[in-house]
Amino acid sequence: MNIGSTAGSTFATAAYGVSQGTEQVAKAAQTVVETTTERPVEGTGDLASAMTDMKQGQQATDANAKVLQAADRQLGSLIDTQA
Repeated sequence: MNIGSTAGSTFATAAYGVSQGTEQVAKAAQTVVETTTERPVEGTGDLASAMTDMKQGQQATDANAKVLQAADRQLGSLIDTQA
């Protein structure tokens, strides 16, 4: 039974997801700053889109953090069972 590689890939995938979500939030935040400081004539379409992207990034980060927590608990349970 190769538990280490399975748990490792879960941790790696979730950590990558957290990283991507964080990056999405940072990009959206920068767009919000640029949109609100430039005072565009076209309206607030970019602002609404940026706020939506920010929320999606937050949710992706939260979901992947929960995957990390679940994998951590599972790995801890497996180690306790093996001990």
